[in-house]
Amino acid sequence: MAFAEIVRAASAAAPDLTLSNEPGSLQFTLFADDRGLAYRVDHLDHGAATPVLERSPLGLTRTDTELTDGLTFVSATVATVVEDNYTLTSGKRLKIRARGVERTFTWRNAKGVRLDLTVRAYPDGVAFRYGLPGQSSQLLQISGEATGFKFPAGGRVWAQPYSKVDVWAPGYEADYVNGVPVGTAAPTAEGWALPLLAQVNNLWVLITETALEPSYFGAHLEPRAEGGLYRVRLPEAAETYGVAPQAASITLPWNSPWRVIIVANRAGGIAESTLVTDLARPAEFADTSWIEPGVASWSWWSDMGSPRDYAKLALSVDAAAKFGWRYTLLDLGWPEMVGGDIRQLVAHAKDRGVNLIVWYNSGGKHNQVPEAGPRDLLTDPLGRDAEFARISALGIKGIKVDFMQSDKQYVIALYHDILRDAARHHLVVDFHGCTIPRGWQRTHPNLLSMEAVRGGEQYWDKTFAENAQTFNSIYVFTRNAIGPMDYTPGVFSDVTTPNSQREPHLTTNAHELALLVVFESGLQHVIDAAASLVTLPEYVQDYFRGLPAAWDETRILAGAPGELAVVARRRGDMWYLAGINGEKTAKTIRVPLSFLGGPAAATLITDGATPREFAQRSFTAQPGDQLEINLAARGGFASRLRRK
Repeated sequence: MAFAEIVRAASAAAPDLTLSNEPGSLQFTLFADDRGLAYRVDHLDHGAATPVLERSPLGLTRTDTELTDGLTFVSATVATVVEDNYTLTSGKRLKIRARGVERTFTWRNAKGVRLDLTVRAYPDGVAFRYGLPGQSSQLLQISGEATGFKFPAGGRVWAQPYSKVDVWAPGYEADYVNGVPVGTAAPTAEGWALPLLAQVNNLWVLITETALEPSYFGAHLEPRAEGGLYRVRLPEAAETYGVAPQAASITLPWNSPWRVIIVANRAGGIAESTLVTDLARPAEFADTSWIEPGVASWSWWSDMGSPRDYAKLALSVDAAAKFGWRYTLLDLGWPEMVGGDIRQLVAHAKDRGVNLIVWYNSGGKHNQVPEAGPRDLLTDPLGRDAEFARISALGIKGIKVDFMQSDKQYVIALYHDILRDAARHHLVVDFHGCTIPRGWQRTHPNLLSMEAVRGGEQYWDKTFAENAQTFNSIYVFTRNAIGPMDYTPGVFSDVTTPNSQREPHLTTNAHELALLVVFESGLQHVIDAAASLVTLPEYVQDYFRGLPAAWDETRILAGAPGELAVVARRRGDMWYLAGINGEKTAKTIRVPLSFLGGPAAATLITDGATPREFAQRSFTAQPGDQLEINLAARGGFASRLRRK
């Protein structure tokens, strides 16, 4: 059915409770009957409907009224086109044109309270959000959601358990499950974290949320999923140690975050989607000329005492300068620096064309991490503004904020406050020990990255290290698909274990090199020490030079979670092509180069004779070529191709 016919059908029927996207490939259908308010999503192909999500519940619980059942349909708007052209400062694609179709459906409950459900359908997915209209400053509380996502039987799921609350958690750092059956219960009582990826009926489906504002909490999913129904769960009551309530306090009018359902016929389509930022609120400020994505050197992982040592920090700055990287990160303890001070280090870095980013414990009573300072400077608005003014005047260009560790409304508001105040002082931001991206990189363009992943700095954990190649291939299609991911890649030297032993990492060095492109992050922190990086072959060091951290175009050429990921990213006239083997057995892959559009001068770096060695060759690549690459177990490759 043509889009014009869909619109006419929506206008003529009463009530018509459906919305289809413009290609006519996805249909969202609402139900309001004695079983309550619900929806389903179908994939349409030549008139045949395949379930993406079966009948799934909707609704909200306010402490003063119930908005889940007993609802009377009031009205529905006609389908209208929603078009948005916007530019990001960093990401998988910088210039984006988003075009969708929208309808708003309205119900009232027995008390006359109105509930709006706004639905949008895009070529790559559908999304919905709740709205409570009106005008009131009276505080109302939302204490629950009926929202669920019911997958058809027989599919598989890739997801991360939501962590039990402790000193270091939740921080979205648990190990992902790899393709468990739909309906499998979470291994923790706290449930499943977002995003959740499923393969059902030969389709790939990713569930997440976006446009999360200070007026709500971040959601995750209940631990039990009987019959494939994954229900929304509030933040855990124990989060923030009693500082903040579990429920959300709102005033009217109010909108929830968008519940996002991305649908693709290949796993790569999930990773290429920009739906999370398409639905996010536009940028709060227009002048982004001062925001610079980039690669950063980082001394802490290889030497945890280095942030307190001027000479060691200066070496990290020098490494960044050698490779043309934009930043050096000063991690916890930097105010205690000896042998020099922050003013001297800023001057040293400026002379070499390098900017500094400094670490903060988010502090306050919402976290109990007993780390070195600086701490307790970011929760008080006046103190935070004074601190940002101070470091900006020194010439600091960014902040890394650690240990947020809650999705309660109080902490969600703190994220937004930090981002707004940092922007006023021209500081870019990286969050660690934090929640997942929820479209904020569009609303706050100075947000360049977020952790929310078990990354390279945790190779000391033998269980994680043993399976890192698998997790890395899963991340491409899950965590990194929804926004920038500060994984801290690039482990080329040995790892220090908890008993202070040095052991080799299990991924190959070519795998580690590939991660610098396979993973997208507006701040790409390279984890290894300067002394290690400069011992790598000159052609590897040359690959480091000028490495982008923002991309004009991204294509996922091959792969599936737990198996393989091959990613091509373009910056200007240069393509970066990289891939990782997600398995413990060697394999040979063939990568089509049709994306090139013309001949290109290519350099290819692959696995060498041993896991620590590389191999390299240069050649002229043609768009009709297929590049044959032998991947070692846990291996990888990285290539640079410049159009002639």
